[in-house]
Amino acid sequence: MFSSILIIAIGGALGAVSRHCSSIFFESYVPGKPFISTLVVNVTGSILIGGFYLLADYYDIKDTVKLFFVVGFLGSLTTFSTFSFDFVNMINQRTYFLAASYLLLNLCISCIFIFIFLKYIRA
Repeated sequence: MFSSILIIAIGGALGAVSRHCSSIFFESYVPGKPFISTLVVNVTGSILIGGFYLLADYYDIKDTVKLFFVVGFLGSLTTFSTFSFDFVNMINQRTYFLAASYLLLNLCISCIFIFIFLKYIRA
């Protein structure tokens, strides 16, 4: 149990540092547009999680590697990759209503709470 937590923590630390470095990199090339870094990181994370699970179908990847890379690194780099993966799985399972609900609830509820908190902070 402790070793799993340590593996996730190390992956998470590397993911967080990668996210920060990405922000610094894109800010130097596209100043004043922090959403560019977020977009690139989210798309990259989605590609990486998809590629990882594609490889996992062909190779016996240890659980510790999955914990490190998917839960730790990608979880810290972006939760969007996990969200995208779950959404596509729902589509593949033909649970369209669940997929649409999941998509709308994630986007709408997240944005509503950010709006409320920003409005509260600025009031």
